[in-house]
Amino acid sequence: MSIFQLSVQKCSSYQSDAIAAAVSKLLAPLGGIESFVKPGFRVLIKPNMLTCKDPEKAATTHPAVIEEIARLCVNAGAKVIIGDSPPAVFGRTEEFWKKTGFFAAATRSGADLFSFETDSKSPLKFFTNGREVTTHVIKTLFRVDAVINIAKMKTHNLTRITGAVKNLFGLIPGFSKAQWHKVFPRAEEFSDFIADFAHQIPVTLNIMDGIESMDGQGPAGGRVVKSNLLFASTSPVAIDMGFCQVVGLEPSEVPTLRRCKQLNWGPKTFAELQFVGYTPDEAKISGFNVPRTPPISMIPDIIIRLARRLVWAGPVLLPDTCIKCGRCRQICPADAIKITAGGAEFERNLCISCFCCMEVCPVEAIEMKSSPLLALGLRLRGLKRHLRQNKK
Repeated sequence: MSIFQLSVQKCSSYQSDAIAAAVSKLLAPLGGIESFVKPGFRVLIKPNMLTCKDPEKAATTHPAVIEEIARLCVNAGAKVIIGDSPPAVFGRTEEFWKKTGFFAAATRSGADLFSFETDSKSPLKFFTNGREVTTHVIKTLFRVDAVINIAKMKTHNLTRITGAVKNLFGLIPGFSKAQWHKVFPRAEEFSDFIADFAHQIPVTLNIMDGIESMDGQGPAGGRVVKSNLLFASTSPVAIDMGFCQVVGLEPSEVPTLRRCKQLNWGPKTFAELQFVGYTPDEAKISGFNVPRTPPISMIPDIIIRLARRLVWAGPVLLPDTCIKCGRCRQICPADAIKITAGGAEFERNLCISCFCCMEVCPVEAIEMKSSPLLALGLRLRGLKRHLRQNKK
């Protein structure tokens, strides 16, 4: 049985001195930053810059964590670039960097910011869902000496969690990410695609910012949770497995991790995960709300086609909150949204329930909802499960 080391540290503040001390302890069991970054290296730091929001919203990797990792790399003699590709850059990328705090983090650490949209693209072929596909990733990925993946500890309405594995999906630039939702509209097949893609990426070090995490309707509009945790590992799968263990989520219930297990990539069970620094019990987070996989994804296509008006789960608009900016319409891979005088309207017959619209909405005006019939079925199924457990 293989054992994968997962370093865990507690940190209750994003103050620079607290972050520096915690990161030093976090990386020590892995040999420190010097084990991964040598003088003269070019290092790409890939954070999560999902949306143009303040760091306090917990929708993006906190700039204080990015700054400290970048500073350590620069001090080790490396040339550091910090980059990401939000699903939809509707304004200038510089506005995203300033709003998220990435610009200040890069300036203070001595790193450079890098927009993936400006880079040349390299084709990447791999097999997923029974066929060969070709994606295009940034060419810089294959020109650097080290890639440091700094994920955010968040939930996700489609894939249940956003962690280190899914954060690598951002290496596919801009709007093309949304189009893969259309190619693989089901939660299971889209998660398989993400895992199969991430399996191809040469990552040197993975870190997760969980000092402030997000639960509920993530990855952009959930609840901010003070988790006070930082994770580090050479394996992105180990990071996500650790995430699951501290919040009480079975990896078998996370579709990306089910696929990673099939690929024999990373730890397959909690028994293969070695916590260093803090034990799972010491790092445990109570009351962390992880959304279920969209129920529509569990229904056969033929039934959906026959009963689409009665059985659906998808985005709905919260009253009086839409600012009619049109970002949801531009990102929608299924062209299922139009902007009217009353705000965004969703065409159920076209919607593929990918929830890209939720990710890019700047005012959190969209939430996930099930049709009454489907909601009733889910409640009955939950009651049946509860009664079955009580009999044991």
